[in-house]
Amino acid sequence: MQNNDFLRISFEAKIKETGQKFDSSDDIPIVVGGGYTLKSVEDALLEMNLGEKKTIEVPPEKAFGKRDTSLIKLIAIAEFRRHGTKPVPGMVVDADKMRGRVLSVSGGRVRVDFNHHLAGKILIYNLEVKQKIETQEDKIKALVEIFTRIKNKVSVKIIEKTAEVEVPPMINSVIKKRIADESMKFLGLEKVKFVEIFEKPKESKKEEKKQL
Repeated sequence: MQNNDFLRISFEAKIKETGQKFDSSDDIPIVVGGGYTLKSVEDALLEMNLGEKKTIEVPPEKAFGKRDTSLIKLIAIAEFRRHGTKPVPGMVVDADKMRGRVLSVSGGRVRVDFNHHLAGKILIYNLEVKQKIETQEDKIKALVEIFTRIKNKVSVKIIEKTAEVEVPPMINSVIKKRIADESMKFLGLEKVKFVEIFEKPKESKKEEKKQL
């Protein structure tokens, strides 16, 4: 495989120490070198062939970093109450543009860990390269799927260096911009147009019987 290749892969990711699975997919698109997954995973894909399976071990420094004790903070419980929140162990909280997890509540103080929940963990990835996506149309569909999880409801037409992408309605404009930027970056397009398709709802069987 090479950088900028569009692939469909299957993977299973586990924590080595406990064997706990934290992520998996049986068929997901990815752009090698696109930064959509850990660089260690992308590097492994670059060494694989179509249909090949591989297991890799990723140390913390190449995954989500080592645990940093300075990111474990004590916060006054009054600060939570001021926001109408009752902290309990395991609760996810956002503070100072960071996300953390409550470890304990005691003596009017809340102990919060702002490390990534996988920090300090050795990770095991089981990888399989299932398909190489070849056409520009299918690559744009793959990008839509990556950013929206929408599959089989997308139509793409490319004329010269302009792509017209028909998608279901209500996709966020920021996501559309990201899909367009990635399409132009990887496929050399100059314009990407989105067309939202609104369909008339199908009548239920009960409504059909009433009309009869």
